[in-house]
Amino acid sequence: MLLLIDGNNMAWAGYYGLERAMKPEDDERKRRVAELGVAGAILGAIARRGEPPESKAPQRLTRVAICFDKGRPLRRRAMYPPYQTGREGDPKFIQNEPTILAAIDDFAAAMAHAPVDVLRGDNTEADDLIAGMVKAHPETRTRIVSTDRDFLQLIGPKLSVYAPVKRIIIDESNFFEAAAPRTSKGDPVRFPRERFLDYRALIGDPSDNIAGVPGIGPLTAARLLAENTVEAYFGHPEAVRSACGRKSEAIERAFADGSAAEVVERNRTLMDLRRPAPCWDALDELTARGTWDRASFESWFDALRLSSVNKDELFGVLEGLAKT
Repeated sequence: MLLLIDGNNMAWAGYYGLERAMKPEDDERKRRVAELGVAGAILGAIARRGEPPESKAPQRLTRVAICFDKGRPLRRRAMYPPYQTGREGDPKFIQNEPTILAAIDDFAAAMAHAPVDVLRGDNTEADDLIAGMVKAHPETRTRIVSTDRDFLQLIGPKLSVYAPVKRIIIDESNFFEAAAPRTSKGDPVRFPRERFLDYRALIGDPSDNIAGVPGIGPLTAARLLAENTVEAYFGHPEAVRSACGRKSEAIERAFADGSAAEVVERNRTLMDLRRPAPCWDALDELTARGTWDRASFESWFDALRLSSVNKDELFGVLEGLAKT
């Protein structure tokens, strides 16, 4: 199985998880937390083979690729200038970013001694690198490790996503139980899975500073798409009211005056991971392939004093990768 890890996503999650527990008060402690958070989150995912901690039937990995953001997302900002700018105005992000990026650089350098690939490109997002790898290996059983729900649009017969916060693997068999919004009674609102990108386009993504159609939340979006394609509602506000089972002047106005169509088309362009990106033609150039040097890697690992990762499991996986 090909394991694709969303590096920055895991790095930030690992840092904040440890920060809450360790409460670092000075720069030296913050650097230590960043080192442990980045390495713990990513190496832990490798050691567990992209499976939940309690998994009894771990997969055999044939390749591991860790994809990192680098620079700023200039390609999407050219389409939509506010893209991901919200976090750059967050004092906590501004304060922590240099420390976490330094920890990522150190971690990526250490991976030169491990049988894994590290993918990075100037002003390139990990999302596009991961999507490019999926496109380049259509017949390979693949798992993505990330909390980013945009990757759910790629799920298919050979691709699954491990959500490390929820500790679940999301695939075709449990897609709606894991990904669909739920009513007040706890029932998932199902819609054709091929409309998931439009579901995301309708509701937007606050984490990336992408606004959705005004007035539309997850339940409304799901109910609309359960009844019909999103195109069926453009210019037909009465169809929106029928599908929602209620009147909403803001939503109906957006579909009547064309603004909903503009938002959906913009968000599709921003969010569609099947849309080719320039990095797709340069994946080999952007890949640093590590060479297994157990002594060097073990020296780095031991010096890190990383107690959160099972060393025997990790080294067993790495030894297996070195033989493939």
